[in-house]
Order: sequence, then structure tokens, then C-alpha cells
Amino acid sequence: MNDTKPWRVGIVGAGRIVRTGHLPAYAQGRVPVTAICSQTQTTATQLAQQFKTQFPDLRVHGSAQELAADPDVELIDLATRPDGRLDLIRELLPYGKPLLVQKPVAYTLDEANTIAREAADAGVQIAVNHNLRWAPAQRRLLDWIRAGELGNLAHLAHVHHFNEDIDTWYTRHPGYLFLDHGLHYLDLARQIACTEPVAVSARAGRLPGQAAQCPLSYSIMLAFDGPLVASLTLHNHTRTPHAWSSSWYVNGDKADAAATYAAATLHTATGSITHAPSGEWVPDGVLGAYTAFTAALDDATVPEHDLADHLRTLALASAALASANDHGTWKDVPSTYAGGGR
Repeated sequence: MNDTKPWRVGIVGAGRIVRTGHLPAYAQGRVPVTAICSQTQTTATQLAQQFKTQFPDLRVHGSAQELAADPDVELIDLATRPDGRLDLIRELLPYGKPLLVQKPVAYTLDEANTIAREAADAGVQIAVNHNLRWAPAQRRLLDWIRAGELGNLAHLAHVHHFNEDIDTWYTRHPGYLFLDHGLHYLDLARQIACTEPVAVSARAGRLPGQAAQCPLSYSIMLAFDGPLVASLTLHNHTRTPHAWSSSWYVNGDKADAAATYAAATLHTATGSITHAPSGEWVPDGVLGAYTAFTAALDDATVPEHDLADHLRTLALASAALASANDHGTWKDVPSTYAGGGR
């Protein structure tokens, strides 16, 4: 946490991610959560009761606008589904309070660009909860790269195995694997590369008999204006949790590095350093996204996960989805709205 007083949070949404991620993260960081609301007030009330020990002053509001008007809410954590996000943000902008929004901010780049324009016009700062950047091992990997420890990058690869073969609202969206789950990894790949991909080629696949309506496997290649070669693969239909894994490999002209969820390792000509930090992606990454945002607000600077930056990740994911729908044809990464951002 930064040394200044923490910003008081109101949460819009009371689903699984709030229950298992946001509220445990804020409890760990002693962040004051003062209000919550959801589409179903009963759900918000039950969640407030569940966390009454950690947040004894947590109030349940009947609507997002009522929550935004609460003088004890300084920052709004928007943890709703991407569908309908534009209308919801439009309701909140007149209150002038900064928004920390779950990714993706919207499922389409057009809608996300509209949100960025209207937020800029309203003077409202928006950051997007790209919390994988603050997962402990991944953050150490990023720190090494940003400090120049690897030198000029030549190769980046990510291999991820998980299982979301379920029939639920998010796996019914045809672009879920790219625009939501896989967005984490495309976003971190952008941060690692320290330069923007200019084109992308992707393939995606569905297994016979799977429950999820979206594809559950992808293979992505990224093209840059330079020598960097990058690829990402995700298989989201493992047969057992014992097969779950996430591995990053980054190679430069000075050193090599790798990371899993548990540890990050730097290999140099003089030896290897392994950092096995305490903590996990959730809740530590969620708390990290909040902390970085509020530190930027306190310093009147632009956070690294501001909406303008998120748009570039969403543009990359949208191009990857378009490529997969076109049998791997290379697609240029579209431009995004940059007004009021970095």
C-alpha cells in the first residue's frame, strides 16, 4: 500500500469474482470498502453479511447511482459483466468518481472507444483491472525486463493449461477465450514486449462434445516492427486439475527468464536467480491493481493500466479473434482512441 490514506471503495457487482477476488484482496490490504450494490439486492446483502467481520461498515445500496452518490465512496470498483457496461458507465460518469473496471471494459472495441471518449469528456479517470501484471512472480519478471536485465528481447512464449469446459454466461460468448480469459495473457505479453504488436495470426478450436459454446484452445503469433518473435498457446480443456499450468519464457541478448505462478527465474552468464515470492495472483494481483491506481490518483499521474492502455490490449485481442474466425489470416492491430490517455 502507498503511504497516503487508502481510497474508500464502493463495489458495483456481487458475483463470484467479487466474492473470491475483490473482497478478499481488499480485506488483505485493509482497504476500506464502504458500499456495495448488485443487480439483485439480495445477493449484495448476503455478500455484505458474509464479509461483515472484515468490513463492518459496509452498506448495501439499491442501485449503482445510489452507490455513486454515497459521500463515503471515493472510488468505484466496477465488477459487472461486460455486457451493458457502456450504459452503466454513462450513469456513473456524472458523479466524477474514478472507476476501476473489470476487464474487458466492453466486448467490442467500438464500445470501448466510446467509453474512453465519454470518460475523457467527463474528466473521469478509468483504470482496468489487469491484475495479472501484479501477480507476484509475473511482477518480478516484468521488473527484470523493465530494468533492462534481459537486454533487447528476441523471443517470448506463453503456454497455459486450464479447464473451463462449462456452460455459463461467459463461455457462451463466442469470443470469450480471446476477449476475456486470454486477454490476461495478451495484456501481459504487451507489457513484457515493451513495444506494440502490429499484426496477429491466430487459430482456435472446439472439441467434440464440449459443454462450453466458445472455443477452448488457441494458438497466437504476434508480429512486431523488429526482431522479437512471440507466441501464446492456451488449452482450456485439461482432463484433470493436475495438468493446470502457466509458463512464460523470455529471451534477450543479455539474459533469459522464465516464470510460473510460483516463481520467476533469471538466467545470466554468471548464474541464475530464482525468486519465489509469497502470495498468489488472487488476491495479490487484485490488490496490486487497486494500489497502483490509487497511487497514481494521489500523485496526479497516469496509471500503467489506464483505459487508453487497455484499449490497445483489447484491440490486439479483437484482431486475434478476427484472425481465428478467418482461419489464421494475419490481421493488423487496429488503432484505438488515445485522447486523454498516455
